[in-house]
Amino acid sequence: MGTMIDALIGRIETAEGLDRPGYTLGKAISRTGQIGGKPSKSLANTLHGRTLGHPVHPLAVAIPIGTWSLALGLDLLAVAGVLRDRATPRAADLALKAGAAGAMLAIATGLADWQHLNGRDRRTGLVHGSINTASLALNLASIRLRARGRLGAGRWVSGAAFAFTGVSSYLGAHLIYRRGNAVDHADRSPEPRDFVVVASLADLKEGVPYRAAVWDEVARREIGIALVKQGERVFAMGARCSHAGGPLHQGWVLDGTLVCPWHGSRYDLQTGQPTSGPSTCPQPRYQVRLVNGMVEVRREQEPGDKAVTSETLARLPPEDRNTGTTKSDVDALPRAKATEVLFEHHELLRRLFERVLATPGTDPQRHALMHTLAAELDIHEAVEDAIFYPAVSGVSEDVDIAYAEHGVLADMVGATVKLPTDSEAFETNVRALQSAFLHHAGSEEHSMFHEAERLSEQRLRDLGGQLEDMLDAERTSRFRRTFRDLKLKLLETI
Repeated sequence: MGTMIDALIGRIETAEGLDRPGYTLGKAISRTGQIGGKPSKSLANTLHGRTLGHPVHPLAVAIPIGTWSLALGLDLLAVAGVLRDRATPRAADLALKAGAAGAMLAIATGLADWQHLNGRDRRTGLVHGSINTASLALNLASIRLRARGRLGAGRWVSGAAFAFTGVSSYLGAHLIYRRGNAVDHADRSPEPRDFVVVASLADLKEGVPYRAAVWDEVARREIGIALVKQGERVFAMGARCSHAGGPLHQGWVLDGTLVCPWHGSRYDLQTGQPTSGPSTCPQPRYQVRLVNGMVEVRREQEPGDKAVTSETLARLPPEDRNTGTTKSDVDALPRAKATEVLFEHHELLRRLFERVLATPGTDPQRHALMHTLAAELDIHEAVEDAIFYPAVSGVSEDVDIAYAEHGVLADMVGATVKLPTDSEAFETNVRALQSAFLHHAGSEEHSMFHEAERLSEQRLRDLGGQLEDMLDAERTSRFRRTFRDLKLKLLETI
């Protein structure tokens, strides 16, 4: 089904016959805006959603979709005889009218955004908007039929309109989720976390954007930064436009803003906020300092960012900070560090995987080994989620991904234990599960465990003791063992 739909959308995206009407409509919208001057520009910014910091169109389309869905539901219930109250047709009629008003707003906001699309996206957007307009026209016709007392015909027409809305919604979702329109395209890397040299002040010309770059070691890619010199100050923001990924460093400076060369979005040099659309999203900002004729920048972390910086590490409780520990201090601490405890458990799980795979499928021992492996994976998830991850969340950015990987491992265990241990599918699934675990363990050992060393030696050993205690409790508690066995039996049978 998905392949067929992709093929149909592909035909729309390659339909060059849509270019002329699309070009004509786009020019009509832009010419109207040019004639209207500043008021038109302000209206366009409102329709884009600049003041909200979020496109308005996705919000506007919820009105007709929701109200027309309500009208359809009321009509179906009335036809089925579930709702026989005379108020039902009136409620459906009111929902259709509210949806029609919302659809007009959705069309206006959609056109404001659509005029900045190009190529295949403009063609798809034109069809999307045309179907929406047809749906609105049908619903207006339904409202008129109902007003004349032709309720049955009105219901058929609004039902057809709802089908049009469904097709149009699919195309709209394709434009956003598959093609990436109306989403943030800026590089949101936390790098650089501390000041680094990115350019010589002598390389910058007054009022001319200059592209510098830093390296993101985690993402393994270069992050572009647009530098602009104005008088004695240098401003810095992300070089990739948040609206559609345009090269801001190839733009120009106008009235204290940096203008994107692709669609004309303007960003305030001091704040990175868009002052004129179609962009609604601010650019990443960088603090700048000039040292001995060199330009140094540091990323300004945004609200909600989870980036480990020197400032966040400084906010750790003094007893949790790694301030350096002497060998005699370490020798005096009795328990293993948390990273050492977890590494040993990783090694145990690695050996269990090898034993499961080395045991013949016809050997009953293989089933018992798989149960042990599943139980130890469950225990591993429990101790990390309860103790280790919360403790290192302030010094490592990998915790959220590690939680997600636990979910993947649990799903794969659930699928594997259902299979006969002597089947080829079991062998394949165990190897896939092994690969998933090795990735998870390797990622922790090469990244999170090293980042955990930012905690003090005492803190890591306290956590190690807690992990050892919980590991023992998980294995020896009769309740925990019974609960885990029951869970495995349910996984096997359901």
